[in-house]
Amino acid sequence: MLVAWLLGLLFSESDPGETTLRRHHTAGKMSTQEEKDGWFDALTTPLNACSLETYFPITRDDGINSSSDKPSDVPLVVGCYQLNESSQSDPEDPDTASSSAGSSRCGELRLHMIPTPSTSKTAMQFGDAACVLQMESGVLDGKWKRRRKNNQTAVEIPLFASACASGSIHIHGLEKNMSTDSTTDTTSWSLNHLASTDGQIDTGLCLALAWNDYLNESEDQIVSSYSNGEVAIHQVSYHGDTNKAPKLEETHRWNAHTLFGCPSEVWTCSFLRGAENVVLSGADDCSMKIWDIRQTQRPVHKVGDTEFEAGVTAISSHPSLDNIFAVGSYDEHVRLYDYRKMAEPLSRVSVGGGVWRIKWHPSTWSGESSCRGKLLVAAMHGGCRIVNFPSLDGGVEEYTAEEADVLSEFTAHESMAYGADWISFGSPELEAAASCSFYDRKAFIWE
Repeated sequence: MLVAWLLGLLFSESDPGETTLRRHHTAGKMSTQEEKDGWFDALTTPLNACSLETYFPITRDDGINSSSDKPSDVPLVVGCYQLNESSQSDPEDPDTASSSAGSSRCGELRLHMIPTPSTSKTAMQFGDAACVLQMESGVLDGKWKRRRKNNQTAVEIPLFASACASGSIHIHGLEKNMSTDSTTDTTSWSLNHLASTDGQIDTGLCLALAWNDYLNESEDQIVSSYSNGEVAIHQVSYHGDTNKAPKLEETHRWNAHTLFGCPSEVWTCSFLRGAENVVLSGADDCSMKIWDIRQTQRPVHKVGDTEFEAGVTAISSHPSLDNIFAVGSYDEHVRLYDYRKMAEPLSRVSVGGGVWRIKWHPSTWSGESSCRGKLLVAAMHGGCRIVNFPSLDGGVEEYTAEEADVLSEFTAHESMAYGADWISFGSPELEAAASCSFYDRKAFIWE
């Protein structure tokens, strides 16, 4: 099954020679001698890159989500993970080879602020890391909170949540550093820790998380999924002020997926726009389940191995269309579903590799219809793809089954592409994609 092979990729080191090379490698730009295969900029991270997440453009003067002509930057966070094997473990001794007691998982968050390109999208660059945070464990997933509060008069700090191998969830706020030097006009940014889960309960690895970006309330929710087959809901409370440190409290937890009577890794989870109290989960048991969090003894609906030929690894609710969501699987397909018509997916498209992340086009958060069907896909050994579901374009509310299109592909990664997201400054002329890969620790900006 996928579990043994994929866990080996994510949570173990490769041969000693490659490990030695990694110890002597520092983050930096790739050599200009390397051939540019459709990319504008690239860098190498010190640790294995697991996730890559971007946010809306923010202006440099006040940090507010920007739609103006003021100079702005797109925050981009790379989440990294590495397993440092114990020198005392013997791979030929089952008593030490199967134990991780002497090993440590290290991780970090690397923040880059992508500036508005001066000429065209081809000028987009990562630049130096604005902030590097050493985490208490490896970072396996991360998400920006996209929803902004209604009638918010003060500047709302962008929040980033990360899922760690320790089982903990951490929330950091993106904040502008106040300069004491009046002679410089440079702007610097940092990720400041705001809240964490307890982390003392044996939850297994926290594999994925998602914000509930579809609430109209003063509090937020995060759903998370774990290697021990569980799914959990966390309440994020602000005590009346979204600019103060939030409180992160677990409110629900249940056993969601099993395989042959044993817990099955839950690779992905999501809330669903237009369906209050509904959570989606996907796991290594080749199933996607739909849950009502008020009653979690059994799922509301399940799509199993009659549809999926391998583990379900990515689920993403559409940002502006109720009931619509996309599902990615290691069987190399992305499927489009309507929650009201679960008998069959609306569409399927092959992307040439096992799906690990799927991201809707950023314009969908504002309700624009021209790109409502466009998705960016991180397809592991297949690289990355941009696909389009044309049935979602336009203003109709009833979506019919229709073939999807693969618009473009990016294959410069020499390792598994695990993270991908859009970089957009509000127009097609200033829009690109970014992605990262695990073993070669590469990140690219590409068209």
